[in-house]
Amino acid sequence: MAEEKLDRLDQQLIARLRVDGRMPYTALAAELGVAEATVRKRVNRLIDNGVLRIVGITSNEKLGLHTQAIVGVKVDGDKVDEVLSRLEPLDNVRYIGVAAGEFDLILELVAESNEELFKFLTKTLRDIPGVVASQTSLIMKVYKRTY
Repeated sequence: MAEEKLDRLDQQLIARLRVDGRMPYTALAAELGVAEATVRKRVNRLIDNGVLRIVGITSNEKLGLHTQAIVGVKVDGDKVDEVLSRLEPLDNVRYIGVAAGEFDLILELVAESNEELFKFLTKTLRDIPGVVASQTSLIMKVYKRTY
């Protein structure tokens, strides 16, 4: 897909919706000095073109997911797709990135406890064919989280 050309109004809409994705189009229109129909059309175009996605973000801590970790995973060279297909449906795997460097995959994990994380690392992850090794960094405290 071609890169989307964003003008100043598109950028302003995106900036405001990043702060409050539920902001009414009428409020956006009044704040930006344009018609509500213009806002609706612009936002719908941004969504349809895959530039913008409005989702609900949950608080891990308030959902009882007090343990967070970043895990680097080394994968047998020809098994990356198979490992990805096994990790992708897992609820506690919140992010998967294919990486260059020491690790083939970078995962962001959430768990209710260190014990649950331990079970994931020693049972679930190790049992996936193609996983060669992993290294885990426990997140002790989150200082900044943006979306």
